Amino acid sequence: MTARFRISEDDYAAAMKLFARMSPMRWALLIGMTAVLVLAAWLGGRAFRPFAIAGLVGGTGVILLSMALAPVLARRHYRKYKAIQEEFSAELLDEGLRLSAPHGGGTIVWTHVLKWRQSDRFVLIYVMPRLFHIVPKSVAAQGFDLQGLIDRLNRHVGPEA
Repeated sequence: MTARFRISEDDYAAAMKLFARMSPMRWALLIGMTAVLVLAAWLGGRAFRPFAIAGLVGGTGVILLSMALAPVLARRHYRKYKAIQEEFSAELLDEGLRLSAPHGGGTIVWTHVLKWRQSDRFVLIYVMPRLFHIVPKSVAAQGFDLQGLIDRLNRHVGPEA
C-alpha cells in the first residue's frame, strides 16, 4: 500500500527534536564530564576551582542555549529546504522502504539503514549518522503497514537507537 504525506514546519521541528534526543552513551558522557568537573572543583584547590566552576556554568549554558535555539533553527531550515515541503509517497517492500517525491525517489534497502528511532508521531530512518528520512505515523490512516515497517526495522536493523 502506497501512502502520501507532507512534512509540515511543525512536523519538521518535532522530528529534529527527536533527532537531537540524547542517547544513553551521550548521557553517560555528560554525567562523566560533570562528575570530573565537580571533583576538580572540590579537590582542585583554590587555583583550579574557578576554572572548574566556569566549565560547569559554561557547559550548562551551552546546553540550555542549544535547547532553546534548536526549534528556531529547525523552522528556519524547513523554510529554506523546499524539497521537504513537497508531497512524498511511501511504500513498504520486502527489501526496503520506497520513498518518492515529485523530483526523485528511491528504495532504502534494509542493509543500508544505519539505525532508526521513533516517537509517537514519527519514525526516523537513518542512512548516515546525521542524515535520516522522516516517516510520519499518520500514514497508517491511509492503510500503510506502519507496524510492518517497525517490525522489519527491528528484524533487519536492530532495536531502536
